[in-house]
Parts: sequence; C-alpha cells; structure tokens
Amino acid sequence: MLQAITTIEAETDKDAVNFYLSCGFIVKALGELYPGTELFLCVKITDHYKTGI
Repeated sequence: MLQAITTIEAETDKDAVNFYLSCGFIVKALGELYPGTELFLCVKITDHYKTGI
C-alpha cells in the first residue's frame, strides 16, 4: 500500500537556504551546531493528500 508524503524536512547551511525558501519551505535557524557553520531546518508540508496525487 502506498502512503502519501505529507512532510519533507531537510537541514542545510546558509549557502543553500535560499533554494529551500524558493521551493516553499518554512525555514528555522538552528544556530551554529558546528563551529563556523550555522544550520537551518527546512520544512515543507505537502498537500498531496488533498488532491490524491
């Protein structure tokens, strides 16, 4: 049985965060988890379950 994906999550650095924003992700700063590298949590909630696609 196939199940629809309803949430996509990714962690990225500041170099790629604009890509996720342009794709409709919500972005939250996680802080500097590694020295000199600020990370961001990117989350997108899909609506495929509504359309049946």
